[in-house]
Amino acid sequence: MKRSTIASAFLLAGALSIGSLSACMPSKASNVTQPHVVAANTGTSAQPKLSPAERAKKRDEVRKQVEAVLTPQQVKQLDAKIKAGEKMGKALNQVNLSADQKTKVKAILKAAYPRM
Repeated sequence: MKRSTIASAFLLAGALSIGSLSACMPSKASNVTQPHVVAANTGTSAQPKLSPAERAKKRDEVRKQVEAVLTPQQVKQLDAKIKAGEKMGKALNQVNLSADQKTKVKAILKAAYPRM
Protein backbone atom coordinates (compact mmCIF):
# COMPACT_ATOMS: atom_id res chain seq x y z
CA MET A 1 0.00 0.00 0.00
CA LYS A 2 2.85 2.35 0.78
CA ARG A 3 4.40 1.69 -2.63
CA SER A 4 1.25 2.69 -4.49
CA THR A 5 1.04 5.95 -2.51
CA ILE A 6 4.67 6.81 -3.30
CA ALA A 7 4.23 5.83 -6.95
CA SER A 8 1.09 7.96 -7.18
CA ALA A 9 2.94 10.90 -5.65
CA PHE A 10 5.75 10.59 -8.19
CA LEU A 11 3.30 10.33 -11.08
CA LEU A 12 1.39 13.36 -9.85
CA ALA A 13 4.59 15.37 -9.38
CA GLY A 14 5.79 14.39 -12.85
CA ALA A 15 2.49 15.33 -14.45
CA LEU A 16 2.47 18.70 -12.71
CA SER A 17 6.05 19.49 -13.68
CA ILE A 18 5.44 18.55 -17.33
CA GLY A 19 2.26 20.62 -17.37
CA SER A 20 3.97 23.64 -15.88
CA LEU A 21 6.85 23.34 -18.33
CA SER A 22 4.53 23.18 -21.31
CA ALA A 23 2.70 26.26 -20.05
CA CYS A 24 5.99 28.18 -20.11
CA MET A 25 6.90 27.15 -23.65
CA PRO A 26 5.80 29.41 -26.52
CA SER A 27 3.00 28.04 -28.62
CA LYS A 28 3.60 27.23 -32.26
CA ALA A 29 -0.02 28.00 -33.15
CA SER A 30 -0.37 30.71 -35.80
CA ASN A 31 -3.42 32.34 -34.24
CA VAL A 32 -1.74 33.00 -30.88
CA THR A 33 -0.66 36.60 -30.34
CA GLN A 34 2.41 37.33 -28.28
CA PRO A 35 2.12 40.85 -26.85
CA HIS A 36 5.60 40.76 -25.34
CA VAL A 37 7.24 40.40 -28.76
CA VAL A 38 8.16 43.72 -30.35
CA ALA A 39 8.91 43.92 -34.05
CA ALA A 40 12.36 45.28 -34.80
CA ASN A 41 12.64 48.48 -36.88
CA THR A 42 8.92 49.21 -36.80
CA GLY A 43 8.09 51.94 -39.26
CA THR A 44 11.49 52.04 -40.94
CA SER A 45 10.45 49.95 -43.92
CA ALA A 46 8.45 52.89 -45.31
CA GLN A 47 11.52 55.12 -45.34
CA PRO A 48 14.67 53.95 -47.08
CA LYS A 49 17.95 54.18 -45.22
CA LEU A 50 19.90 57.29 -46.14
CA SER A 51 23.60 57.36 -46.80
CA PRO A 52 25.74 59.55 -44.53
CA ALA A 53 25.96 62.20 -47.26
CA GLU A 54 22.18 62.20 -47.69
CA ARG A 55 21.66 62.47 -43.91
CA ALA A 56 24.07 65.43 -43.77
CA LYS A 57 22.23 67.12 -46.64
CA LYS A 58 18.89 66.55 -44.90
CA ARG A 59 20.26 67.95 -41.61
CA ASP A 60 21.50 71.07 -43.43
CA GLU A 61 18.12 71.58 -45.11
CA VAL A 62 16.28 71.19 -41.82
CA ARG A 63 18.71 73.54 -40.10
CA LYS A 64 18.13 76.21 -42.80
CA GLN A 65 14.37 75.88 -42.33
CA VAL A 66 14.72 76.20 -38.56
CA GLU A 67 17.08 79.19 -38.86
CA ALA A 68 14.49 80.95 -41.06
CA VAL A 69 12.15 80.93 -38.02
CA LEU A 70 14.78 82.29 -35.59
CA THR A 71 15.98 85.82 -35.01
CA PRO A 72 19.57 86.66 -36.05
CA GLN A 73 20.67 86.57 -32.40
CA GLN A 74 19.07 83.15 -31.89
CA VAL A 75 20.79 81.86 -35.04
CA LYS A 76 24.16 82.95 -33.63
CA GLN A 77 23.37 81.24 -30.31
CA LEU A 78 22.27 78.07 -32.11
CA ASP A 79 25.42 78.04 -34.27
CA ALA A 80 27.64 78.45 -31.23
CA LYS A 81 25.91 75.65 -29.33
CA ILE A 82 26.02 73.25 -32.28
CA LYS A 83 29.71 74.01 -32.90
CA ALA A 84 30.31 73.32 -29.21
CA GLY A 85 28.90 69.82 -29.71
CA GLU A 86 25.29 70.22 -28.64
CA LYS A 87 22.63 68.34 -30.58
CA MET A 88 20.12 70.51 -32.39
CA GLY A 89 17.17 69.60 -30.16
CA LYS A 90 19.01 70.48 -26.98
CA ALA A 91 20.47 73.63 -28.53
CA LEU A 92 17.01 74.77 -29.62
CA ASN A 93 15.75 74.39 -26.06
CA GLN A 94 18.45 76.78 -24.89
CA VAL A 95 17.87 79.68 -27.31
CA ASN A 96 14.64 80.93 -25.68
CA LEU A 97 12.14 80.34 -28.45
CA SER A 98 8.79 82.12 -28.34
CA ALA A 99 5.61 80.05 -28.33
CA ASP A 100 5.07 80.80 -32.03
CA GLN A 101 8.67 79.80 -32.85
CA LYS A 102 8.33 76.57 -30.87
CA THR A 103 5.21 75.64 -32.84
CA LYS A 104 6.89 76.36 -36.18
CA VAL A 105 10.12 74.55 -35.28
CA LYS A 106 8.20 71.53 -33.99
CA ALA A 107 6.27 71.36 -37.28
CA ILE A 108 9.52 71.53 -39.29
CA LEU A 109 11.15 68.79 -37.24
CA LYS A 110 8.05 66.57 -37.33
CA ALA A 111 7.81 66.88 -41.12
CA ALA A 112 11.50 66.09 -41.54
CA TYR A 113 11.66 63.33 -38.92
CA PRO A 114 8.18 61.77 -38.57
CA ARG A 115 9.39 59.02 -36.19
CA MET A 116 10.39 61.50 -33.50
